Amino acid sequence: MDMMDSFVQARWRELQELQHADEQEREQEADLKAETAYLRVRLADSYLRSGKIQRAIAEYKRAIKMEKGNGLYVTRLADAYVAAENITSAMDVYKQAITLAPGLAEPHSSLGDLYLRYGMMRQALERYREAVRLEPERAFYRYQLGDLLRQMGKSDEAHDELASAALLAPKLAFYRFRLGALCQQQGWLEEAYEHLRAVTLLAPFDDYYFVRLAGAAAASGRTAETVAAMQHAVHLRPYNDAYMRLLAEAYRLDGSLAEHDTLCRRVTRLGAYDTEFYTRRLAEWRTRPADGAQA
Repeated sequence: MDMMDSFVQARWRELQELQHADEQEREQEADLKAETAYLRVRLADSYLRSGKIQRAIAEYKRAIKMEKGNGLYVTRLADAYVAAENITSAMDVYKQAITLAPGLAEPHSSLGDLYLRYGMMRQALERYREAVRLEPERAFYRYQLGDLLRQMGKSDEAHDELASAALLAPKLAFYRFRLGALCQQQGWLEEAYEHLRAVTLLAPFDDYYFVRLAGAAAASGRTAETVAAMQHAVHLRPYNDAYMRLLAEAYRLDGSLAEHDTLCRRVTRLGAYDTEFYTRRLAEWRTRPADGAQA
């Protein structure tokens, strides 16, 4: 009986060892398959960046066959369809990615972009809201939602989302700029001025931000600050005729008529593009607070 028990125990150990070896082999095979799929995705990304879109699509599909449940890879395939302007397929594949990986924010954001491209604002809003819910600390998703809310006339909600984006990415000028531009558009002039002033500190090399700061300064009655901002813009782009004429207008507002007249003689005519730019910016300078607007 003891010999039989020993034999059974030995066989049992052998079976366990075989099972363990088999499990290890399956894990190694799975790891190899996952690594190969990842490398195919990297190759597809490279193809997509270099404009070889069909090759990218083929590689993404091969990777997905190896990892059928990988929502991120499916999202990359949808991105490639967007690059190929195959929008119907892109929408379908983004939806597949959402089904496969409901906790992944990226396909919601990208599908929202497609909806917005075709004027489907309500559907885009739903996707952007979901992306923010899934990744509330991602500044870009907050910006997407805020900018769409702005387009839809929901200014207070837009302000909150853009403010969140600016707080989440405090070193990026763009999000703070969009917040300041919204404030100026709504006539919230003091807040607009503060945001746009902060933007020029974040990106002192960007002439356009100084032009927009000049607009916020002029609209809120800060004539000296208007001149200073436009002087800086002209310093950065000294041959821009529209900037010269805006600086001339800044001098006029500040009471420096001699400087105004000198610049007007220097720039007597503007081209079509400069005229449009000058007119649009000057209209912002004359903004006044809306009824019931924020202080």
